[in-house]
Amino acid sequence: MRMITSAAGSIADTVSDREGQQFMQALLTAPRIYVAGAGRSGLIAKAFAMRLMHLGMESYVVGETITPAMQRGDLLVAFSGSGETHSITDICKTAKAVGGTLALITSRTESSMATTADMTVVLNSRPYDDEGLPSDFAIRQITGEHRSGAAYNPKAPTGSLFETAAMIFSDAVILELMDLRHTATDEVEDNYSNIQ
Repeated sequence: MRMITSAAGSIADTVSDREGQQFMQALLTAPRIYVAGAGRSGLIAKAFAMRLMHLGMESYVVGETITPAMQRGDLLVAFSGSGETHSITDICKTAKAVGGTLALITSRTESSMATTADMTVVLNSRPYDDEGLPSDFAIRQITGEHRSGAAYNPKAPTGSLFETAAMIFSDAVILELMDLRHTATDEVEDNYSNIQ
């Protein structure tokens, strides 16, 4: 757990303030917010949409039966570590074709989705997920930070650090939205489901 949280903290340190501010502005000004993602990224997207709903914002998950047609000016938030997932790439193209704004949460600065996105927030998990050991690995070994055999490879299971970082980023965005919209905790709790 310490190894994974340390890596997630390192990813957080690389997030661009400018990208984050641009994303926040898009969320605050969009009439409606749609979210999309496949696999584990899709689960993070759904959690984000639920949190937005708890704040009283109009949010929808692409592909759900009750999701209305997207219109010009609406915002699509796509979660994709690779930026290349075919089904999400098609959704992004459609959103742009109807006049929507595309915000991409990804680990890659160059991808099919990034080329069409109006804004991108990069959560740089690639040094951990894709490219082996982080640059300070030797130092960590010398200082004894990693002691077990499993710790010689500081990766999360099956490269899931992007999703971990995306969840943390999403929750940080929600906290900032609560502050900017002056939303009290009890107002959020009033929107919790009461028929589950």
